[in-house]
Amino acid sequence: MMESALSCQAEESEDILNMVESLRLSSDEPEKCLDRILKFLLVEQDEEDLDQALETAVENGMLGDLYDIMTHTSDGTLCKVIQILAELGKTETIREPCVMQGFVPILLQHLKSDDIIMATQACRALGNICFENDIGRNAVDENDGILLLLKLLREHVKSTEDGADRLRTIACGFLLNVTNTHDSLMQKAVDGGALDVLDEYIRYHQQDHGLCNMVLLTLGSFIDSEICRQKFTESSLLSTIVGLLDSQTGEVYQETVLDLLINLSEWDEVKDVLAETSLSNNLIQIIQVNQGKLDPESQQLIKMASDLLILLLTGDKGAETMFANGEGPVFIESVKWLEDEDSRLQMAAVLAIGNFARNDNHCQRLVEEGIVEHLVEILKEHRDHEADMTLQHAILSALRNLAIPARNKPALLMAGVLETVLLLLSSDTMAVVFKLLGVLRMLVDGQETAALQLGTDRGFMDRLVGWCEVDEHAGVQGEGTRLLASLVKNGRSVELMRNVVKCQGIPPLVAMVSSEHLVMQNEALVALTLISSTVLDEAALPLKQSELTETISSLLGNKSTLPEILCNTLTLTKTLCSAESLKEEIMTSGIVDIARQLSCHEEEKVREAANTFVAVLEEAPLER
Repeated sequence: MMESALSCQAEESEDILNMVESLRLSSDEPEKCLDRILKFLLVEQDEEDLDQALETAVENGMLGDLYDIMTHTSDGTLCKVIQILAELGKTETIREPCVMQGFVPILLQHLKSDDIIMATQACRALGNICFENDIGRNAVDENDGILLLLKLLREHVKSTEDGADRLRTIACGFLLNVTNTHDSLMQKAVDGGALDVLDEYIRYHQQDHGLCNMVLLTLGSFIDSEICRQKFTESSLLSTIVGLLDSQTGEVYQETVLDLLINLSEWDEVKDVLAETSLSNNLIQIIQVNQGKLDPESQQLIKMASDLLILLLTGDKGAETMFANGEGPVFIESVKWLEDEDSRLQMAAVLAIGNFARNDNHCQRLVEEGIVEHLVEILKEHRDHEADMTLQHAILSALRNLAIPARNKPALLMAGVLETVLLLLSSDTMAVVFKLLGVLRMLVDGQETAALQLGTDRGFMDRLVGWCEVDEHAGVQGEGTRLLASLVKNGRSVELMRNVVKCQGIPPLVAMVSSEHLVMQNEALVALTLISSTVLDEAALPLKQSELTETISSLLGNKSTLPEILCNTLTLTKTLCSAESLKEEIMTSGIVDIARQLSCHEEEKVREAANTFVAVLEEAPLER
C-alpha cells in the first residue's frame, strides 16, 4: 500500500510538471495547457497527494510562468490564470510564494473589472491566498485593497447581472479572510462602511441562504474585535440580523444568528439595543417550537435561545422591558418553565427570575406571584444531587436577590426559605456555600428571630466559623464573616454573643477589621463593639489573643483611614477599656498618644470621639 501511494504521488507530480513544461513551450498560445492544468486541479483527488504535487511544481517555477502569462495577456486566458491561482491558494504552503511572486497587486486591480467572472475569480484567488496568511493580508493592506473590495461589494448590492449572486458571496468570503484577526484591515473595513454594506446584503438578499450565511460568518469575525463594538450599536445591523428570524426562511439562519447574537450580547451596549427589538419574542417562539423534541438540533436550539434570553436579562434595560410589570411574555414563560420537566428550561427559568429580582419593585411582584414557593420546592427536590449544584447555585442567587428588600424578608421566612436553605449546610461546593451564606445574610438583616435561631445554634455556628477560615475561597471567607457580624448585630442577645465567643468567632471578626472594604470594616467594628459591651468578660481573652490592639493601633495611626472608621474604632477601643487586661495593653501600645493627635483631626466627629476616649482613660487610670 505504501509503494502504491508513493507511486500515485509521483505520477501526479510528474503530470503537473509535464503540464508546466508544456506551458513554457507554448507560451505564445497557452490556452490548452492552462485548460489541462485547470482540469487537473478540479478533478477530485487525494488532498495530500495534490498538495505535494503542487509544491513540487511551484519549486520548479510554475508561479513564475503563470506570472509571465498573466502580465502579457488578457481576456479569457487571463481569467484562466486567475482561476488557477484561486485553486493554488487552497494549498497553505503556496499562499506565501503567491504573495512573493507579486500576484496580489495585480489581482486587486482585476476587482475593478467589468467582467463579473473575472472579478469573481480575482476575489476567489485573493480570498484563498489571504486565508490565515498575514503576509497576504499585509500585501492587500499596502495596496489599498480594502477600499477596492468595498467598492466592488457596493456596486453589486442590487445587481441582477448573471453571476452577481456568486460574486457577492465570494467577495464576502474574501472580506472575511482578509480581515479575520487583522486589526488594521478590520479597522479600515469598518471605517470604510463594511457594516452598512453587509447590512444591505442581508436586507436585500434574505432568500440567498449561502450569501446571508457568509455575511453572518463575516460579522462573527468582526465582533471578535473591540473595534466594531460602537459601530454595531450605531448601525441598523442588529435589527436586520434579528429580522432574519422573522423572515419566512428564518429557520435556516436560526443557529448562526443565535450564535452571533450570543457573542454580541457580551457587550452591555448591544444588550440594551437588542432589548428594544423583537428578539425576546423570537427566542420564546424558537423554544416553544422545539420544546419536547429530543433530537440534538432541537435541544441545541433550546439551549442557545435560553442562553441568549438570560444574557439579555443581565442588562438593566432587558430585565425591565421583558418583565413589563409582570405581564411580559418572557416573564410569563419563565414562570411556566419553573415546572417544566426539561432541566434546561427549568434552569433558564431560575436564572431569569434571579435577573428579574435585581429590581426591588420586581422583587415584590415576584413574591406576590408565589415565585418563592416554587423555588423552595425545586431546591428541596434537588438538595441531595451533586450533579444539580449549578441549579442549586442559581436558586440561591435568585433567593438572595429576592431577600434584599426589607418588606420581602418576612414573606421569605414564612415560606420556609431559611429551613430549606439550611438543608444545603453539608455542601462542600464552595460556589454553592458562597450563595448559601449570602441568602442567610440577607434573611437575618433586620430579623431578630431569624438571627437568634441561627446564632444560638451551636452546630450551625461551628460550621459558619469554619467557613470564615476557608483560605481557598475568599468569597466564602468574606461572606461567612459578614454573616457572623450580621448575626451579632441583629440578634443582640447575651446567649448569641456567648455562642460566638465559644465557637471561636472572635478571630475572624478581628481579621475583618483590616478588610480593604469599608462596609466590611464597619460591620466587624460594630459586631466587636456589641460583643465587648455585652460579654466582655468572656471575650477579653480571645480579643487579646487575636491581637486586636495591634489592629486598632494600625487603623488609628493610618492617615488614610476614613473618619467613619476612626470614630467606630475609637468607640470600640473605649468599650474594651472596661477589661483591665485589655486596658493595660491599650495604655502601653501607644494608642492613647495617637488618640491625642486625633483630637486635633479636621473632622469634628473624630475630634469628639478621640476626646471622649482620652477623657475616659484619664478618669479611670489603671489599677495597680
